Amino acid sequence: MANNNDIECMLLTLQSENVIVPNASVAEVVPSRDVTSVEDAPDWVLGKMKWRGTEVPLVSFEIAGDSSARATNSTQIAVLYSLEADSQYPYIGLAISGVPHISRFTREQIRSDENAQTSHPMVAQKIRVNGAAVSIVDIAAMEQMVSSAQL
Repeated sequence: MANNNDIECMLLTLQSENVIVPNASVAEVVPSRDVTSVEDAPDWVLGKMKWRGTEVPLVSFEIAGDSSARATNSTQIAVLYSLEADSQYPYIGLAISGVPHISRFTREQIRSDENAQTSHPMVAQKIRVNGAAVSIVDIAAMEQMVSSAQL
């Protein structure tokens, strides 16, 4: 049984690392399908897809952090809720490589990774969960990047 102090999150497997987002920020995880390209979009915008009648921009965490990274075939997409109520895009798709895991951690299991350096625009903080390196996705920053891209 979950303790009220547990932190519920979803662990998403990417090509280069694992990231976490609050469990409540994930609308759904869907198979990667029918992505249409967007002209003149930044490289980290993989395109747009239709999800439940809504156009959703699809982004690559890896390319946003390293412009020399290459897009690969994502097996799934985590559809994330936008944080801004009046956002042009109420959802943002994040390309993921593996099976996501709903996880619960106690505060004692999570530690700040003091040695980790990051300049990734979509990372709020680097942490260690049970000793493993994980990045916390900054959904607000991701949303701002998509908005600035003027898709």
